[in-house]
This record gives sequence, structure tokens and C-alpha cells, in this order.
Amino acid sequence: MTDAPALVLLGVSGSGKTAVGRILAESMSLPLVEADELVARESGRTVAELVIAGDPRLPDLRRKAAALALCSPGAIVTLGASQIADPDTHSRLLQAKEAGARVVELVADTAEVARREGLNKPRSVALGAPRAMLTRMIRELHAKYADVADSSVETGG
Repeated sequence: MTDAPALVLLGVSGSGKTAVGRILAESMSLPLVEADELVARESGRTVAELVIAGDPRLPDLRRKAAALALCSPGAIVTLGASQIADPDTHSRLLQAKEAGARVVELVADTAEVARREGLNKPRSVALGAPRAMLTRMIRELHAKYADVADSSVETGG
């Protein structure tokens, strides 16, 4: 047995990482380790709360959580959407792959993510174009995920 997780799920917020991770972990009798949950346990606040507060600890908390999650033998691991952009986390993810972890990107389009994340409600024009920003974010992250994912699975519908 290696120190690598069995499976690492990547994807934008709303792509289904937690839902799919729970289903897989339960059906395979494996632990589920969610990096964002590790951040919440360590800090006492959710990642969203830390982002909104502009907490300067967030990058380090997320980096440490990803490192811990990626060293969870035989687990199903989920990483936060943008964690792949951190060079240390990216390197650890590649190391986990070399040790036998399988990496899967969960894919959902803008409309599906907007529905799941509650972004399809009417908003003030002053907020800009959240769907356009979401589309750009999905496109940029997908390119990063494609560099490391062994496969991708559409989770829409």
C-alpha cells in the first residue's frame, strides 16, 4: 500500500466533488478526505467565510490541507477548485499520481454550476457579469485540470 489516495476529484465549485466523493467513498468503503473540510476544522471557519473575510491565513491553510489530504492512503480526496493553481499543491498532486492515485476531473457547464451554486437569480447590474466571470473561471481551471487529470466525467443533469 502506498501513501497515495485511491482517487483525487478535481473540479470547479458546483461540479459535484463532495456529492460524488461521498457516493464513491460509501460504495467502496473508503474514507473521504475533503481539503476544504480540513481547512474548516483547522480554522473554525469555512473556506467561503475565510475568502469573504480576506483572511491572510487562507493560502497556507489550503496548502497544508491539500498536503495532508494528498497523503491519505487509499482515500477518496477532493481538492478545492483553485487549489491546483498553488505550485506546491500541484507538485504534491503529481507526486500522488506517481504513487498510484487516479485523478478525475468532474465537469459541469456554466448553466449547471450557476444552478447548483445559486447564481441564476436576478442580480444588480452593479455586480457585473457573474456568469461571464464564471464561464471564464471554468475555462481557465479546466485547462489546469486537463494537465493532471487521468480522465474527466460530465456531472450535469
